[in-house]
Amino acid sequence: MSKRVGHNHAMPVPPSLLDRDGALLVIAARTGQQLATRRLAPMGLTVQLCGVLNRLAVGPISQHELGQQLGIDRTTMVEVVDDLEARGVVVRQRNAADRRAYSIQLTPKGRTVQKRAAKAFDAAADEFFGPLRPPERQALSEMMRRLIAAADQKLGEPSGTEVASSRR
Repeated sequence: MSKRVGHNHAMPVPPSLLDRDGALLVIAARTGQQLATRRLAPMGLTVQLCGVLNRLAVGPISQHELGQQLGIDRTTMVEVVDDLEARGVVVRQRNAADRRAYSIQLTPKGRTVQKRAAKAFDAAADEFFGPLRPPERQALSEMMRRLIAAADQKLGEPSGTEVASSRR
């Protein structure tokens, strides 16, 4: 017998997977991403584009570093920046210190779009984490940060948790 879990899963999840932490993690991530996708789609954005805009809200960064921080390969990063540039939300400028590199930054329109996207993303997170009481959500967030930092240390990479939203 299988049990439906999450929002609109096309396939029921076998109970044996519900006893596996790794499977639960994947199911939770997929469900959260689906909720965020639904909130961002009316703006013509994806979760990936929202992540890029959120990182750029911190400040300008080279296209290469942006891809590295967000785990986006070089070819895809070029396509993403081309898309955002065509929408008028980012500008790509040659880096004065390294003429081979581009610095990416938000335009005024981009700052407006990023703020709207962040609100939509936060609303999706609130919807996903809604069943948890605030102390539970805070505890879960802390545990996730610890897990990410520990895994990244094992992988020899910076955690990226400092870029993540500190909202909750």
